[in-house]
Amino acid sequence: MLLMQDNTQFVPVENPNMQEKRTKAATISLSERLGTYNEIETTYSKDEAENEADRCLKCPTHWCQKMCPAGVPVTDFIAALRAGNPEEAYRLIRTASAFPEFCSRVCPKERQCQSNCTRSINSEAVSISRLERFVTETHYASGNGEPATPPTNLPEAGDHRGAECAPSKKSGKKVAVIGSGPSGLAAAQFLTDYGHSVTVYEKDDRPGGLLEYGIPNMKLEKGVVARKIDSLKNQGVEFVLNTAVGKDVSPEELKGSFDAVVLAVGTRNARMISAENMADAKGVYTAVEYLTQTTKTLLDGGDMAGRSISAAGKNVVIVGGGDTGNDCVGTAIRDGALSVTQIEMLPKHRKTFEVETPRMDPLPDEPHSTSQEEAKVKFSEDPHVYETTVKAVEKDASGNVAAVTVIDLEARYDAYRVSMSEVPGTERTIPCDMLLIAAGFTGPEKAVTEAFGVSVNERTNIIVGGSVPYMTDVDKVFACGDCHTGQSLVCRTMTDARECAKAVHGYLSE
Repeated sequence: MLLMQDNTQFVPVENPNMQEKRTKAATISLSERLGTYNEIETTYSKDEAENEADRCLKCPTHWCQKMCPAGVPVTDFIAALRAGNPEEAYRLIRTASAFPEFCSRVCPKERQCQSNCTRSINSEAVSISRLERFVTETHYASGNGEPATPPTNLPEAGDHRGAECAPSKKSGKKVAVIGSGPSGLAAAQFLTDYGHSVTVYEKDDRPGGLLEYGIPNMKLEKGVVARKIDSLKNQGVEFVLNTAVGKDVSPEELKGSFDAVVLAVGTRNARMISAENMADAKGVYTAVEYLTQTTKTLLDGGDMAGRSISAAGKNVVIVGGGDTGNDCVGTAIRDGALSVTQIEMLPKHRKTFEVETPRMDPLPDEPHSTSQEEAKVKFSEDPHVYETTVKAVEKDASGNVAAVTVIDLEARYDAYRVSMSEVPGTERTIPCDMLLIAAGFTGPEKAVTEAFGVSVNERTNIIVGGSVPYMTDVDKVFACGDCHTGQSLVCRTMTDARECAKAVHGYLSE
């Protein structure tokens, strides 16, 4: 007899589905994808979800849950789904996560929950994210939505769980959340779960931040974001849009009107490159500028070909080989780019500089995304140029970018990291009419930190902690998410917001 950690007996799954490959979710065809901005992957059907749920062995170690930043009870929610109770599965997910509809779409599951699935030892890992998406979409399709009244049975300090869905009384306390990106929305959700009244201030015209404007529609359909906003509104959360703190409303007003203020402003400062002759070149944009205008035009029903930042008919060079760079590749292809080149500093073969764990899906020989699939169909080649960086920008007589000079890099390794150095004599020129910088972000906007007078570290991230967890050095003012941790994943910033909400709740309960 095998005992679990809580001394209950481990009961093996009866008649599990031992198929080696995970159940694939349908995607729209490549030919259709190139002409639309619609979400690429579809949700499992009921039969597909049940087939994949049967592959979970509900192993006693719960490695999948331990690798989830939010601590979602993975095997438990899959067991509920397998038992024919998707609503119970949703309730279990919501004990830890405010965003199953987002995390199931954009989380790097191969690096988190699925990376330690026991099934991956001899076959493919269970498709946890697709099951989570099915459960969430089934929940909303049933018309349940989120409860209009805040839940009770809330987590105590040190408990990783979020809120259970049972009604509770309002606390009478008011909290202002600055920013409506992933951390702001998560903080609003968990604070509402605790029974507090929440008002979210957003400087843009729509709530959602990175979820709305930083992740393209092909990966996260904006109706999913709008549905979450509507759910929060139904729970009593108020949204004040087109309002910049420090300009349209002062920190003093907020601190005087609310019992606590939570800064959840993310990292809005794009990291730039130091290429020669780039400073005043026309046609150089950050990835966020490009992706934001694309999404705004799409949502407003505007002319996609006529927008001011468009890749139509241009030779596009993208600096950055990560998810944001890939998003720019897919968007540029849909714009009708003449060519797309994606500059990646790191080596092509990831196995040379990434460490695999025993229970991890084998790393591919090279990065892969739907954007690379589309580029190979459109241009008959992968857009990546590896171990390379942009050294200089060439301009035409009107000051528009006309080409970029790139140089090869050489990887050097030590026990902890890989470093890249230029290889003399390898410079070459690539035609470029549009240069997109997708090199990440550094710190929150100075206007916010200076307006509140909060201290920042050498990376310009907000400093928190002390006698009250997550509180800044300004009384009543807390901070969560990327603005204090640095650039992170949606799941991690959501989890940080959950812990911040717990700290705010403790502060308000004193």
